[in-house]
Amino acid sequence: MARLYICFLSINPNLAMKRTTHLCFVLGVLSLLCVSSCVQDYSILVSTQDLRFGLNSESQTVVINANCKWTITKNDDADWYTVSPMSSKANDSIITVTVNDYNNGDFRGSSFVVSSPGGHVRRTVFVSQNKIDFDGLINKVFALTYLEHWNTDFYGQIIEDDYDLYEYDPYDTTRGQRMYFFEDGLGIQRRVRESDDSVIYYSFEYAYDCDSSIFHIVFHLEDGGLEPYDPEVLCASDSLYRIFHEYKPNWWERADMRKVGTIDPGEKSLLMRAIKKRKGGNGIFHY
Repeated sequence: MARLYICFLSINPNLAMKRTTHLCFVLGVLSLLCVSSCVQDYSILVSTQDLRFGLNSESQTVVINANCKWTITKNDDADWYTVSPMSSKANDSIITVTVNDYNNGDFRGSSFVVSSPGGHVRRTVFVSQNKIDFDGLINKVFALTYLEHWNTDFYGQIIEDDYDLYEYDPYDTTRGQRMYFFEDGLGIQRRVRESDDSVIYYSFEYAYDCDSSIFHIVFHLEDGGLEPYDPEVLCASDSLYRIFHEYKPNWWERADMRKVGTIDPGEKSLLMRAIKKRKGGNGIFHY
């Protein structure tokens, strides 16, 4: 004989609510994991993230390796360069960046971003056009205006979240730094200590290697030692110079120094006398 068993289940409303809450939480976590997994599946690599042009009109190419659709967006309204194409499907693509003739001769720069759907993966490419005339620095004072820092990953790509930009007023003498370039490869850096706002001066020797575009600087330190600093020069003119440097493995910096004036003969005389009065090889001084 077939028997029919009927079971009555009594459910505590509070317990049901807790189970529903737990279920919603689990589903939410799974949903986030799914989205995260989908985002992580996007990959965009570019062959270079730094395009540098001279003063004449020319074109350069960038190879984009992507497993997803991508689009390009300019970070400003600069019309002196073009990028083509501005979008493509998942594949190895080549884009062409073209600049116009530039008669001014001073530095100008911009950037554009290659983005995946939703903008979850981004690759910034910097574009600059400039000239290098290192003699324009002599007997002038330059002050820090922009300082950029970033880190690169295993593939040599900029990690967007590690990019930082610091801006300074070049005419504000209460912070930042200034560089005095004398003739005969001698110079002085004026720096404001953030710890106590005191002003100190470092003397240095400098030389420019036009073949490698390296700006060789050797600072005289407080303990009598020497500190070499060899950034690459991206632009050097009568009004601005820009340097680019890997200051530790996979960590980079780029700095703009803007001309704030010429070296006053009286101030130059005081600085040169202060250098000669240093004692015990001390590389810094006050005056």
